[in-house]
Amino acid sequence: MVTLVRHGETVWNRELRLQGSQDIPLSEVGLAQAEAVAVHLREEPFHVVYSSHLSRAHKTAERVAEAAGVEHRVLEGLMERSYGELEGWTRDEILAKYPDFWGPGKKYSVPGLESFEELAARASKAVHEIVEQHPGRNVLVVSHGGTINAFLHSISGGEYGAGVNKLGNTSVSRVVRNEDGSWSVLEVGRVDHLGDA
Repeated sequence: MVTLVRHGETVWNRELRLQGSQDIPLSEVGLAQAEAVAVHLREEPFHVVYSSHLSRAHKTAERVAEAAGVEHRVLEGLMERSYGELEGWTRDEILAKYPDFWGPGKKYSVPGLESFEELAARASKAVHEIVEQHPGRNVLVVSHGGTINAFLHSISGGEYGAGVNKLGNTSVSRVVRNEDGSWSVLEVGRVDHLGDA
């Protein structure tokens, strides 16, 4: 089984500002969320924790790995989508210029923008690599909302993921790869561990 966790909150998340490949650290709230998800998952039998190298995911993963007592490895393929010159823009600023920007299959000519298809291929490749390296093991992956949703979209034929569900900070999603190589989505975006926060 693969457990997918989105990183904790950053100030830019709160401002609805696009982070992409920018290395924005966790806010105080994000650090508390990382602690909450670490406590929530610490009794589960994970073999290893992987994360993006970006500090918001890395720090969240570090806390989860420490609580679970397992190794933490970094895989750059798990990083967030690169949004090129749109990084730092607010959601409203982007939608004013590019309506339906986040929908799968949308094509926009933005310098430095990684296409949705490129992101989905990269995310799928990274998760498949992890599963191949740890066959039959429970692994935990801490990544980013766009990256996790692109992966969910690719393995479910669009039933889950981009344009379908929003992943809150430190939300937990779970998938399993079947013997025939297909994937089953077990749950998406659970945030029970955050209580009313």
